[in-house]
Amino acid sequence: MAKEITVASECETSIDSRKKSDRRKKWDKFIRKDKIVFNDKFAQAVFLLPAILVFSVFTVYPAFTSLYYSFTDWTGIGTNYNFVGFANYAEMFRDKNLFQTLPVTFYYAALNAVTLLFVAFFIALMLNRQSIFTGFMRVSFFIPMLVSPLIVGFVFKEFYAPTVGDETGSLNKILMQIGLGFLSTNWLGNEYTAMIVIVLTGVWYQVGQTALIYLATMQGISAEYYEAATLDGAGYWKRTYHITWKLMGPALMVNTILLLINSLKQYDMIALLTNGGPGTSTKVINLAIVELSIASQKVGLGCAMSMVVTAFTFVLVSVTQKLLSRRATAHD
Repeated sequence: MAKEITVASECETSIDSRKKSDRRKKWDKFIRKDKIVFNDKFAQAVFLLPAILVFSVFTVYPAFTSLYYSFTDWTGIGTNYNFVGFANYAEMFRDKNLFQTLPVTFYYAALNAVTLLFVAFFIALMLNRQSIFTGFMRVSFFIPMLVSPLIVGFVFKEFYAPTVGDETGSLNKILMQIGLGFLSTNWLGNEYTAMIVIVLTGVWYQVGQTALIYLATMQGISAEYYEAATLDGAGYWKRTYHITWKLMGPALMVNTILLLINSLKQYDMIALLTNGGPGTSTKVINLAIVELSIASQKVGLGCAMSMVVTAFTFVLVSVTQKLLSRRATAHD
């Protein structure tokens, strides 16, 4: 009797083991070595669906809506509008105000991108050196990216504020306290300094992200290169230029493209700091588009300008990518 019970128990155990094994095999279709592997196309579609929906709602739909309205005379009020074909595009190229913003836009984009590319590179070099403060500093440089550009604009507007009566901006106060009060000025109201402080604000805001991309590439460089260069008598800066900088091709390409896109779409921070002033010295094209769409109630024309800016950005990014790819290939 005891033998029969033992045999029955072993059979039940064997059946349970086979069931667990079958379940395990099914699960192994999805998980292998702690990595999720999707073999089922339906499962792939399910997991991709949320991202596709978000992209469609917040990117694709607005883009096609703007394209549609660019062929109308919609004022932004009500639902009545007429189809005007390419009239908005023709009017745009006759608009002198638009062409006045182009040099300012290109100047800002170039100055912002070049400054960030070099400042972020040296910050990444510093963060790549191991110390007890490395982790803290990496987090500190990335924190500004978590703040809304609107908040950044409000904070720095007070920081750069001029001296008016008893009220003085933070920057001018600091200069007075360290004996450099003669440098105090209306930073945002001076056409020679307004663009510079806007770029410096952008550097503070974006440098963490740019440096992080450099840093990821730096940490992938083999230590053997530096050891060999050291044995050949190369100093720190020589190693930095001939090894680190020349292997930054992929990171340089990504950073340049991201910075050009961010610079050409910049609006909120500049609008809060100077609103395009003094005069038109900081009036980039996006300020002109919003002004035209809202103040002049020419939403159709504003959408046409947006489409042209988007197309130009796409072409500029493509050309930049091609040039940087050739640079990386030449160095290889």
